[in-house]
Amino acid sequence: MRSLWLMVCMVLAGCATTTHPIPNEILWASASAERRAIFHEVYAQATTSARSLSAGLPPGSWGVILDVDDTILDTSVYNMELAKKGKRYTMPTWNAWILEGSAPLLPGAKEFIDVVIDELHGHVVLVTNREQSQCPVTEENLHAVGVRYDRILCKATEDSNKNPRFQSVIDGTPPLNVIMWVGDNIQDFPGLSQQHIGDPKNFGTRYFALPNPTYGSWQ
Repeated sequence: MRSLWLMVCMVLAGCATTTHPIPNEILWASASAERRAIFHEVYAQATTSARSLSAGLPPGSWGVILDVDDTILDTSVYNMELAKKGKRYTMPTWNAWILEGSAPLLPGAKEFIDVVIDELHGHVVLVTNREQSQCPVTEENLHAVGVRYDRILCKATEDSNKNPRFQSVIDGTPPLNVIMWVGDNIQDFPGLSQQHIGDPKNFGTRYFALPNPTYGSWQ
């Protein structure tokens, strides 16, 4: 009987310590020095470009548009938690994680936004495909990590196309001269898609793309 009990304990212990291989793309996004360095680099370049493009523009007449997830807030924590259990993204787990309001800040994002608001006197607009019902907790999360903005537009319908929201910002009352977009998905930029990236010269001047190997329209 004792030997049987020991065998049961060993099996249970083995189950408890079972580990799942973490996909490389999740490891890279979660832990690599390269990702942190690239974010610092892209946001530093975006800051330089914002200073140049806004020169001579009246204060408050212009602005920048940023995505939220994996542009300002880091979702690699969510992906890593699931990967350790051998699981991947599902809508219920994603919704539950958002409601925790615990996403950390990504490198360079706050510093860039602070320069736009405090030094250059531009507007900051966030356009995210988080659901409208998730907007309040998203705002709480952003405030908790010190991110300021003038406006946030979440997804109000099932349509994830951001272009109508981009246009509503441009055509707003008063109209806003949007000089720059920052995002991690090609669809975070106006009129662009996996099939069409427009004029490549816009990247590094008006469009700033951040790396995200874990998910996106490329899938």
